[in-house]
Amino acid sequence: MTHEAATYQPHHLRRILTRVAAVVACIGLVAVLGYFFGQYVVQFEGWVRSLGAWGPVIFVVAFLILTGLQVPESVLAVAAGACFGLAEGIGLTIGVNFIGALLWFLVARHLLRGVVNTFLSRHPKLNAIEQATASQGFKLMLLLRLGPFSYGFLNLALGVSSVRLRPYLLALVGVIPGNVATVYFGSLASHVAKRSVKGASMDNLSDWHFVLMGFGFLVTLVVVVVIAHVARHTLKKYELEHPLPAADAH
Repeated sequence: MTHEAATYQPHHLRRILTRVAAVVACIGLVAVLGYFFGQYVVQFEGWVRSLGAWGPVIFVVAFLILTGLQVPESVLAVAAGACFGLAEGIGLTIGVNFIGALLWFLVARHLLRGVVNTFLSRHPKLNAIEQATASQGFKLMLLLRLGPFSYGFLNLALGVSSVRLRPYLLALVGVIPGNVATVYFGSLASHVAKRSVKGASMDNLSDWHFVLMGFGFLVTLVVVVVIAHVARHTLKKYELEHPLPAADAH
């Protein structure tokens, strides 16, 4: 245990730096692609804006359907940042995440219980996590939301568990850090792409504002990655101290 404690920090620091470097590399790739395709980013953003109030409505409906079909919500959050900008994208994504979590929780509990339980029974570890979450409540649900887990799956799995609605809804605050980071990525990537367009910048941000935005994203990214690592480590420690209930044998 002492050796594990001694090696934990450097090991996780390397992971954090690796993930930050990977995202920075993605931003660089966006800049390269933007040199060739940046004008299409502007055209797509303009098309979304031309929809007026229907743009956010279409995004909300698409988000609810696609996350229910287990499309990663991070992909949709990045799209929100690119299409609607930072502030509006964050508001839309967090709001629809809360709506979707409630919707699919209720759908799983009242309409899809048999289907979800059948899936869980075929995946013992997932079934055990669901059972442990139901018995432990808010703290474990919050850690799962903070960690790198599929929100769409959690909504369904917790819907068929015995967890109460109130702590389930309170634990949804855990989606906020990840949502902010992914929307931030989408917004920054959009600005990078538009600045890389051949011939001239198509971005409306000043150089100073753009630098501040990039610095803000890096700070946000580091914070979110650290939070996710702490959540994962805490869950692993919890699993060691409180072995997850065994799934029913067949």
